[in-house]
Amino acid sequence: MAIGIAPIRWLARAGVAGILTVAAGALTAGADEPARWQPPDTIAAAARAAATEAGVTEVEAVAVDSRLKLAECSVPLEARIERAIQRGQGTVVVSCGGATSWRLFVPVRATNRTPAVVLVRNVQAGALLSADDVAIEQRAAAALPYDYLSRLDEAVGFTARRTQTVGTVLVPAALERPEVVARGALVTLIAGDGPVTVKSDGVALEAARLGQRVRVRSASGRVIEGTAEGPGQVRVGS
Repeated sequence: MAIGIAPIRWLARAGVAGILTVAAGALTAGADEPARWQPPDTIAAAARAAATEAGVTEVEAVAVDSRLKLAECSVPLEARIERAIQRGQGTVVVSCGGATSWRLFVPVRATNRTPAVVLVRNVQAGALLSADDVAIEQRAAAALPYDYLSRLDEAVGFTARRTQTVGTVLVPAALERPEVVARGALVTLIAGDGPVTVKSDGVALEAARLGQRVRVRSASGRVIEGTAEGPGQVRVGS
């Protein structure tokens, strides 16, 4: 009866890959026959092949410890994506379905480069980003933060939440929409779309950032709600 061996998590220093589960006898040969081990490079090759079949065109060499000793598989190795390759990283499970079965969870990393928005100068907290502050650069997908920005319009016109240095890859959490309506300020109410629009005056009852909903008191004294569309502008009726 197969028994599980406690999970072995891979360490970057040792280069051990993933979590290993094996059947009894997978790590030791019988007393009456010499040990025959599965070459680690064949495990790495199987993991890379699975990643390539999943559409990842450039895959970095998988870190499989050269000291790993798994029983040689009597049938071709099987490999499938265990954790989808996103943001350049994922996991492939390589397994042996032979008489002595085992499975190895192998981390894979894509080496392809992808466009990302980066700062080209230092910015202070509260600074409004302009087109001169940011640029698109090609960066290794695996080295990017999980939720990075890839288009300039996702950053230009936003304010920095904190001080950041040149070369920083921007993420949504580091930016916020600028405040365009101040509480108590006189604003222009805009109604209608297309060539025909109606404008009137009002007073903002609260502050609002670009794109946020805001309550405004119209000249007639009626309280209405609209969307902050720009500095001192609120669109209503949509």
